[in-house]
Amino acid sequence: MKRSPPALQLNPVLNCQSEVQKQDLNWSLAHFTFVADNTTLAARCDIVCSPEMSVAVYRELPFPALSFLGNSTELLASYATFLVGAEEKITLLVNAAQRAIVEEAFIVSEIIPEWQLVYRGDPTELDSGTAEPLVCKQLPAMQKLAQLAGLTALEKNPLAQGPAFGIWAGRTLAAMGSTHLELSSAVEIGNIATHPQYRRQGYAAQVIAALVQAHHTAGRTVFLMSYQSNLTAVQLYEKLGFERERAMYLIRCLT
Repeated sequence: MKRSPPALQLNPVLNCQSEVQKQDLNWSLAHFTFVADNTTLAARCDIVCSPEMSVAVYRELPFPALSFLGNSTELLASYATFLVGAEEKITLLVNAAQRAIVEEAFIVSEIIPEWQLVYRGDPTELDSGTAEPLVCKQLPAMQKLAQLAGLTALEKNPLAQGPAFGIWAGRTLAAMGSTHLELSSAVEIGNIATHPQYRRQGYAAQVIAALVQAHHTAGRTVFLMSYQSNLTAVQLYEKLGFERERAMYLIRCLT
């Protein structure tokens, strides 16, 4: 049986939850993967921590996704190896301050700049068109569309975190979007995809509108992530009422 390193607690969920619940919304958005891994996703994560460093790994994606809080590169590397193994591929989504820590702790293979965009508009002005809720029996259609659209980070169950919406063209799922992560006062929407045969018909905007309206009714701040290089997507999000909050970085590396 694998033993924890000295001064390390396995799954110290209560300690981490207590810490993240003290923080304000801006801090939570800047560290949203860590916040989610230690609250709403805690049951599906392995978490280790000490007073200097906390690391979580989420395994419901096609790849191990790590999040962390702390400044020690040595502890980050050590805890990640403990959780995932040596010389294993991992992915992190971090803010600008955390990027340097990751680059020193791991062997980095790719860094993709992203924008975190927060919805600041009026949801009543959005048009959800023919978007309708998606349910569990429609998961195969969601998975098929994700493959066609090139989504690489679709969860095993993209309906687990909250509502999802889609637009149908007959029996074909033409567009979809889902709740990616849920925090106490904010949600990340994602998995926005349009079937190649149904692009440029406004379907993505309708799906996003339905998601924003659903979460606004519950009183939550809505945000999403987009590659900075995807100018078309960023322009669409800004047209709908999203604003750039901060730069973040998707980093692929080896432990």
